[in-house]
Amino acid sequence: MKMKREKLVRHLEKISCNGQVKEAIFTKGFALQAMTPDHLLLVVAPSLKGVEPLTDDIGVTDLPLFVKALGLMAGEGNEGVEVDVRVEKHRLVIDEGSRGVQRLMTAAPRTIATRVEPETVGKVKEKVNREDDGIALTRSLIDGIRNTFAAYKAVEVELLVGPEGGKVRVGSTKSHLAEFESEALTADEEYTLLFGEQFIDVLSVITDFSSAVMRLSGPEGIVAIEEGSYAYYLSPRARAAEEEAAPAKEPKKGKAKAAAAATAGAEEE
Repeated sequence: MKMKREKLVRHLEKISCNGQVKEAIFTKGFALQAMTPDHLLLVVAPSLKGVEPLTDDIGVTDLPLFVKALGLMAGEGNEGVEVDVRVEKHRLVIDEGSRGVQRLMTAAPRTIATRVEPETVGKVKEKVNREDDGIALTRSLIDGIRNTFAAYKAVEVELLVGPEGGKVRVGSTKSHLAEFESEALTADEEYTLLFGEQFIDVLSVITDFSSAVMRLSGPEGIVAIEEGSYAYYLSPRARAAEEEAAPAKEPKKGKAKAAAAATAGAEEE
């Protein structure tokens, strides 16, 4: 199948989420459903438009290498270059004609660590609230969250939700702290959800800010970040025991469940 090289690279980068997804099973026109081994992130990506469907599902054990391989063949006219990507004898072939041909090893889908059953994906999707348009993720909001997370060397992002709106908090009350208020972060009762770097890595692959939204599923559920046909489902992290026991410095917002409660729970249903 022939496709624009940069189009495939963008697609794979959106799937990889800055290295969060290292293994992948591709179906149809390079569509994907992948859950990280820690169950904190589920990625659902569409088929590439205009791409001939794969004959069989293929497993890729080193997604970062696949991305890197698409930039190894140098030459004139790199913009708009078409590559022929196909599967031959358990190898993923990247054919760039006179530039060269690469043959990457593939693996059986059942051996891929990010493999997830379609039934589990369906149950996770059902948990997300789709009764409204979601919370718009503007470029200024995304850049603010990402920039402060990097500058503070933060390790957590917290969503505070309440009847009168809420905020996104970067950092912790024991370190540098930034807060971004949002009237759209509403719920009948107050609660908080705690996330780690997965939240930032998902924001880092957003490029179409006009379609980027965040959806909630309540105090015990997941958060979905969507950009067009790409969807990322994040499970909240567990809080440290000492943090749970410490007196609150501000009105209590509720508690997040265990890190993989939403997705792991879906697998058990």
